[in-house]
Amino acid sequence: MNAAIEHDTQERIDSEAPRLNGMVFSSAGGKRGLPLERYFAQEGVDPLSQAFDGKIAVHPGVGGGAIPSDEVEGRLEVLLDAPRSGDSVAYIHVPFCETRCLYCGFYNRGYSREESARYVDALLQELRLWEKRAAQRQGPVHAVYFGGGTPTALEAGDLERLLKAVRVHLPLANDCEITVEGRLYHFGPEKMEACLAGGANRFSLGVQSFDTNIRQTMGRLASREEVFRRLERLKSYNQAAVIVDLIFGFPMQSMEVWLDDIAAACSAELDGMDCYQLNVYGQTPLGKAIREGKLPPAADIPLQSAMFAAGVEALRNAFYRRLSLTHWARTSRERNLYNLKVKGGAHCLAFGPGAGGNIAGWLYLNRSDYRTWRELVLAGRKPVMTLVRPDSHFYVFRAVAAALEQGWLDLADLEKKHGIVVRPALEPLLEQWERAGLVERRGDVLELTLAGQFWQVNLSQLMQDFLKRALDEADK
Repeated sequence: MNAAIEHDTQERIDSEAPRLNGMVFSSAGGKRGLPLERYFAQEGVDPLSQAFDGKIAVHPGVGGGAIPSDEVEGRLEVLLDAPRSGDSVAYIHVPFCETRCLYCGFYNRGYSREESARYVDALLQELRLWEKRAAQRQGPVHAVYFGGGTPTALEAGDLERLLKAVRVHLPLANDCEITVEGRLYHFGPEKMEACLAGGANRFSLGVQSFDTNIRQTMGRLASREEVFRRLERLKSYNQAAVIVDLIFGFPMQSMEVWLDDIAAACSAELDGMDCYQLNVYGQTPLGKAIREGKLPPAADIPLQSAMFAAGVEALRNAFYRRLSLTHWARTSRERNLYNLKVKGGAHCLAFGPGAGGNIAGWLYLNRSDYRTWRELVLAGRKPVMTLVRPDSHFYVFRAVAAALEQGWLDLADLEKKHGIVVRPALEPLLEQWERAGLVERRGDVLELTLAGQFWQVNLSQLMQDFLKRALDEADK
């Protein structure tokens, strides 16, 4: 359509449209200068497999603006003087991996035994840098997550002293969840016992698939039998939650193989499991291998959506409790606190190269280059590279993300807690999503259907983008 004709047509429609929460919507589903259709799902199709053309592959959120690099330290000084209030977590990043899995987009640095002690020495120094500041010292930390990379690659003695140091330098809550992420290859009794001696009470292990062929093709070295042996050993201590990550959508992974993966995890009688969809990034070895025809393609969206639905049904039939759309618990030991809190509005104290944190909504990112990070830490400087000021409605967007991560959103409660009015503005969007089969409404509570659960990341990002425009307009 000619641009001038399109503009005149939209002006005519807008002049007759009702006003909702300070925004003008057209009866055809448009806002002046911004068609509502960009937020809509496809109708008249199978919503589980075809609601959108593709899935968003990043954590949904609305960012603020990065402040100039020469202002970072000054702003941090102000933030560090204020005690934390509300929920808080901490993230400790370990960048090393003994091998690189084909699908991984986070691989950073190979591992050598002699680097273990040097790295932990530097991490301990970073933990000390802010320990006398109110933002680190005051207010309980409810969950600590050792991620990577592969934290279990560290030597046993270094794992233990790092875990113990966290208890010294961070004010952990009495019921603090302390998670060590890792892989079962080279994670034997000595390292298991070191983690437990250091206070770890949760292990998140990247099994990804129990199928030996898929595992080894993707770079996971332990066989199915070895995985089960190590899981049994870790469970035998009876001192911590043991969960595994499973991924659906791998090349060569049929529906039968996927359901066998879930059945295998259930048979191990673990405390819980996480079920994630495979994302194939072009820069990873897997993306390159598929492009070059060395591996068959990963599952397409219709097959992945069917795998998602089959996994939900299998775990419900096995009487697992759903903690979020991707996290399932079998026993009361599994709480999944870190993942639930970090996706909401919790503060996050972050340590290690490339680790990202959040103080009162201000997002910060440590330098990712290992050598630069280490040099700055040993020189007594927190190696923050980027600091992003929060959007004025940061906590609204985080509340939306956290709620939809669990499959529902109470709109009346959102308005009450944040002093806003959003239901009238959201009405055209929610009405269309309901027609498309993605949501159901029960009064003021929005609940995702099975199809909506599969497309949750898209819905969360679209709703946050939509709300930002609505709230910015209302603020004018």
